[in-house]
Amino acid sequence: MAKIKPEYGIFKTSIPYARFGEGEKILLLLFGGPGNEVPKGFIFNTMAKGLNPFVEEYTIYVVTRKSGLHEGYTTKDMSDDYAEMIRDEFGGKVNLIIGISYGGIIAQHFAADHHELFDHIVIAMAAHKISEEGKQIDTKFAELLSEGNIKSAYVTIADALYPSSFKRTFLKGLLWLAGSFAHKPESKTYSQDVVIEAKAEVGHDSINSLKKISVPVLILCGDKDFYFPSEYVKEMDRLINNSTLKFYENKGHEIIGDSRFAEDIFEFIKKKELGKN
Repeated sequence: MAKIKPEYGIFKTSIPYARFGEGEKILLLLFGGPGNEVPKGFIFNTMAKGLNPFVEEYTIYVVTRKSGLHEGYTTKDMSDDYAEMIRDEFGGKVNLIIGISYGGIIAQHFAADHHELFDHIVIAMAAHKISEEGKQIDTKFAELLSEGNIKSAYVTIADALYPSSFKRTFLKGLLWLAGSFAHKPESKTYSQDVVIEAKAEVGHDSINSLKKISVPVLILCGDKDFYFPSEYVKEMDRLINNSTLKFYENKGHEIIGDSRFAEDIFEFIKKKELGKN
């Protein structure tokens, strides 16, 4: 696989993006958080490997959240920001939305409130409730980022990404190095925004939105996810009227690199489109 070289930019709505891929269709990947820095370097390359199956058919935009958030901003507000972005930048419609982790909790509101703006939607590595331990880690992560302590912030989340194993220990070392070379956030309001995002995560409440969803939704999650325990994911699946849930056995909060991730999304799209005919 040739190394992917993304183009970086910021939309008029102040939402930053990384763009890559060659296809005519548009894939929006709502990236994790808290924090609105688009992935670069090691973090981007790790994510991009899992998205490689999409690059011929889709142009991919990895998006985070806008700058200048005010106190009390919610995940529902962020969903509305994405809706404005799609109307302004993509003519009011995209082909595929994949919300991962923090992006996945926002996607819950988006599927309910803005279904006319996309053809297909996937909620990955997310549920409508977050474990208390996950909230604590992300709050600490946001505080460290706000203080400019990027290396310690990156290492903080290693325990949440993988079940206990040598791989997790190895990842801590990689994340420490990645933090050493990480770019300083460019947004002037980043220190405030990342803390506000963390507070929005802790206060996330999408139960009413989930009950309103009328379109098919694919849910993908590891059954050992630290942030989103399987019982929470199953409960979310029951609350959505037309959802398909797939668990990845013995996987934690990092499934985008699993070969089944892209395969399951393509299968979901194919079945949905065949159902229209």
